[in-house]
Amino acid sequence: MKKTQGILLAVLLLLSIGCTTVDYRSPHFEEQTRDHAVVAVLPFETVLAGRQPRRLSPAQILAIEEAESIAFQRALYFRLLNRIDKGQVGIGVQPVEETNRILASRGIAVHQTWGMTPQALADILEVDAVVRTRVEKARYMSDIASLGVDVGLAVLYDATDGKAAFVLPPVLAKTHDIFADSTVWSGSDGALLWRVAVHRETDWTRPANDIVVGVTRKLARKFPYRF
Repeated sequence: MKKTQGILLAVLLLLSIGCTTVDYRSPHFEEQTRDHAVVAVLPFETVLAGRQPRRLSPAQILAIEEAESIAFQRALYFRLLNRIDKGQVGIGVQPVEETNRILASRGIAVHQTWGMTPQALADILEVDAVVRTRVEKARYMSDIASLGVDVGLAVLYDATDGKAAFVLPPVLAKTHDIFADSTVWSGSDGALLWRVAVHRETDWTRPANDIVVGVTRKLARKFPYRF
C-alpha cells in the first residue's frame, strides 16, 4: 500500500512539474493601475536553449526568431481580446499592428525591443503599461514557414539530422520544455506590476500555431486587470 502511494505521489509530482506556474502580483496593484486605460503587448523575446541549427545563416536565424516573436505576440493579444470581450479583463490593449508600426517608424527592429527598458517602450508607444514576455525553448518550430518565414524545411532538416525533411522520426515525438516568463511593467515609473512564469511540455510534432496557442492561453488566463 505504501509503495503504491509512493508511486502515485511521484506521478503527481511529475505532472505538476510538467506545467508549473509561478505568480506574482504587486500588493499595490489596484492603486498603481487606477488610471491605466491601455497596455501594449510587446514582441516576445525568443531564446533557443538547444543546439543551434547548422544549415541556417545568421540572417535566417534572426528571421525565425522575429517571426516566432510576432507569432507569440499576436496570439497573446488575441487571447486577451477574447477575455476582454467576455468581460474577464478590464483594460484596453493597443492593437499589435499599431504597436509594431510605431516601433518600426522609430527604426526599432523586433529583436531590439528585447534589450530596451519597459518604461522607454511604454513612452514610445504612449501606453500606461507594457506586457513583456520571454520564451525559452528547446528548438525552433519546424513548420515556421506557416508563420511567414520560408526556412521551415531547413529547420526540419537540421532537427532530423539530415533525414528526409518530410519524415518525422520518433525522436521528434518526444516532448521538450518551454519556459515562458511574462511581466507587466508600469509606464510611469517602470515598476513591476505582475509576473507569471510558466513551464510547459510541448510536442514539437504539432503545428507551430498549436504550440503558440498552448503557451499564450495559459498567460492570458493569468492576466491581471480583472474585473
